[in-house]
Amino acid sequence: MAAWGADANYTRLVREQGSTLLRLAVMLTGNRHDAEDAVQDVLISVASAWPLTRPMPYLKKAVANRCIDLIRKRHEIPVEIMPDAGVADKGFLRHEEARRFFELLQDLPPRQRQTLVLRYQFDLSDGAIAKMLGISVATVRSQAQHALRKLRSNEFVTSGKDKP
Repeated sequence: MAAWGADANYTRLVREQGSTLLRLAVMLTGNRHDAEDAVQDVLISVASAWPLTRPMPYLKKAVANRCIDLIRKRHEIPVEIMPDAGVADKGFLRHEEARRFFELLQDLPPRQRQTLVLRYQFDLSDGAIAKMLGISVATVRSQAQHALRKLRSNEFVTSGKDKP
């Protein structure tokens, strides 16, 4: 078996932040299998370009782009329920409210889910989201508005907050 030749700092970053990248990828793709593929593809390709001055923002954007590419290539509807994770992850959907939100997020059409995740998890502007998804800024705003309306109708957002 070949030894892993990556920089020790990169290996530490992957160990510490891998679950964060995977959570974001799951939210974008709608299923764990595609999410794992996207994160793995990105981590392998970035290893050759290491070291980066701002690795996490770069990795998050690269994972988002790879997830969007995967979604564009597939023609099936994402899995409706989250598959069994198989391993205990203390930080992953720890609270019941977070699990309920994830279920509601999965009920959204892919474009609405992508828009909310990119806006609130990646903190991207409407213009950046539009460019990333290949749609107009007006469509981004419309998709976000429809998604938030649907989440509110399911009584997830009870405190009057605009952010999920």
